[in-house]
Amino acid sequence: MTLRLLLLVCSLLILPVALASLAWQWQWHWFPLLDLDEPPALLAYGLTLTVGKLGIGITLLALSMLALHRGRRRPALLLAFFFCLFAALGGAFVTKTVAKLYFKEPRPYVLWLVQQGRLADSASFYAIPEAAREQQLQQSLLGVSDTQIPGWLKHHWQEEVNYSFPSGHSIAAMTIAGFFCLVLGYRRQPAWHLVALAGWAVAVCYSRLLLGLHWPADILASSVLGVLFGGAGAWAFSRLDQRLGET
Repeated sequence: MTLRLLLLVCSLLILPVALASLAWQWQWHWFPLLDLDEPPALLAYGLTLTVGKLGIGITLLALSMLALHRGRRRPALLLAFFFCLFAALGGAFVTKTVAKLYFKEPRPYVLWLVQQGRLADSASFYAIPEAAREQQLQQSLLGVSDTQIPGWLKHHWQEEVNYSFPSGHSIAAMTIAGFFCLVLGYRRQPAWHLVALAGWAVAVCYSRLLLGLHWPADILASSVLGVLFGGAGAWAFSRLDQRLGET
């Protein structure tokens, strides 16, 4: 694994996400930007689902098959691969969980509902347990038409009542992309595989902005953290692969 490959992956994953922060400085409001009952919003939701509770398993399976189908399939190598992958994802998950509790940043949709007069204030919303937040959010959305906020997005908001910073979906997508981009590059897979994978991860990050779940700073920090964790996992795998190849 070379420094050139690492810099390429960092530029593919982090720089496009950084543009969101620049646009934010120009008073570009990512939410509400889309007509949420139109196909582009559904596409953003579909991207979000690729790293959801069910989607992340399918994503990992597909990418693992792509990364491993031409390599050696010795049990020790497969064990090393999945250990490094899940160690990277586990580290990202723990970091995300701790950071949310420390920074306690309200989500954009919560502040939007406060502005609309449907929630009293964000402080009182986050002061109650998560189960109570879900109920309060459900009540506040009862009078909102589905043409303004579709039912699928209302349901998704009710599943995401914790804090905003950093983005769990973004850090998962970037950890996966960082890990697999580096492994695919190390395995000398076609460059378009890396570009397509990076494009998917960046699109997941932007979907979180457009659906009102996160701020630009959330996805930028998540991108950096995800690349760090994914890169560490991929580097560890490459070292183990070399050692196993010598035995």
